[in-house]
Amino acid sequence: MRFINDIFTAPVGEVWTNERVAQAYNRAIDALPAESQEEVRAFVKFQLVGERSRRSVLADPLALSDFRSHAEAYERGADAALDQLAAQIRPAAEAADVQFDALITTTSTGNVMPGLSYRLAERLGPAVRRDSMMVDLANVGCTGSSKALNLARSLGPEFRHILIAAVELPTTLINVHTADLDTWQGNCTFGDGAAALWVSDNVECGSTALSLEEFQYQQFADTGLDLIRWGYSDYFGFRLRDHATFEKDVKQTVAEALLQAESGWRDEPRWAIHPAGIALLMRLSRELKMPKDSIQPSVAHYRENSNMSSVSILFVLKELAAAAEVGSAVNLLTMGAGFNVIYGRVRRVR
Repeated sequence: MRFINDIFTAPVGEVWTNERVAQAYNRAIDALPAESQEEVRAFVKFQLVGERSRRSVLADPLALSDFRSHAEAYERGADAALDQLAAQIRPAAEAADVQFDALITTTSTGNVMPGLSYRLAERLGPAVRRDSMMVDLANVGCTGSSKALNLARSLGPEFRHILIAAVELPTTLINVHTADLDTWQGNCTFGDGAAALWVSDNVECGSTALSLEEFQYQQFADTGLDLIRWGYSDYFGFRLRDHATFEKDVKQTVAEALLQAESGWRDEPRWAIHPAGIALLMRLSRELKMPKDSIQPSVAHYRENSNMSSVSILFVLKELAAAAEVGSAVNLLTMGAGFNVIYGRVRRVR
């Protein structure tokens, strides 16, 4: 049995409200071809309705103009996020007198070499063994942190202490030089963040203990391969098969996957759900007849932080785990490119 012994979170960059984002985007839309401006402006207005915020490592999202500006923004932001995480992780490891036997990092929103695992190891110093296994997962979409956790759960007993870190900076993908609506949906949906999990075989380590009870992974590559994908211009960016039917397609696939695991989650009211969007969360909860309160932590996270890709579910889990009584379970649900759905369940045992 393995346990999550601690969850470390790093809010990065500056807060951007919907109002602030709209002001910046309206300036960018003014520079688009005249025949596209009205449609894009109306679409962006709809995407930014209501009170919602996100964090961004960018001082000016309109300044991203070529490959170099995007790539350098990601690297700067990733290094800053790792600084924040390491400042929390290293003292915790030293206090427990442990060294990590494996580092697993994940990101879907940038590419650096050396990878995130080595950059984090350099910051953690003696908390990482010289012979630690170092793994960098990429191109895994919004399920990246859940896949990393499932990988950690599957490792042999010689890996006693495992560190998982997710760094997602999707605002470094912002492209305001196109009239493609799915790209603008990405521009409006995402926010930046980073988080880490300390996983071990010792129930007494760290600030808490969440047993890893169950993980179920389902892939739908036959029908969902192009549902979410990269598009390319001067950089890579968020594209959808059909932005008009995206939420319906995702809801249908996720509901199908969850119904197959219904016996595991039906009696547990606490949910950490990847917040792809409030409308999708509401439709999914109605489809599965979930208690209305079960999606509120994920809705609240989305309103404060937007969609931080694979980092979001770790933020929500940290909040739910802290409030859960010993013996209570938390359901985990993520979905992302591929298309794939991951359901998991953790239980607080300390």
